Amino acid sequence: MKKVLLFLLFLSTFMSAQTLILENFEADLYSKKANLETKKISLNIYLEGRYVDDESHKIVDALNVIIGSFFAEDLITSKGKSSLKQTLTKFCEKEYGVDIDGIYINSLKIVDSVDLNELIRKLKEAGCIKD
Repeated sequence: MKKVLLFLLFLSTFMSAQTLILENFEADLYSKKANLETKKISLNIYLEGRYVDDESHKIVDALNVIIGSFFAEDLITSKGKSSLKQTLTKFCEKEYGVDIDGIYINSLKIVDSVDLNELIRKLKEAGCIKD
């Protein structure tokens, strides 16, 4: 009887898990290589856990806080992504009491920004723009 009750309790906990999908999350992070200039990153991430959808505003806040502690180049490595997941999970639990069971990064990339002066210079060199 205890086993059945324990199983039902486990099943109800498992069934209450939610998925939060954050698509096109963008942040400006410092770059190691560009003399501490910022680089824009774009992130698509799935989070699973109890009440993650209901507490999405807390999770987005935590992601903004945590992601700012990384350099852009560190986040594109496997170690950096793993560290982001662990740190975000711990921070959400400690600060907001939100339990995250799994974090899945669908994509994370550094978005190349266009330097307009450089673009104009190249177009002039190619003869597309005349002075």
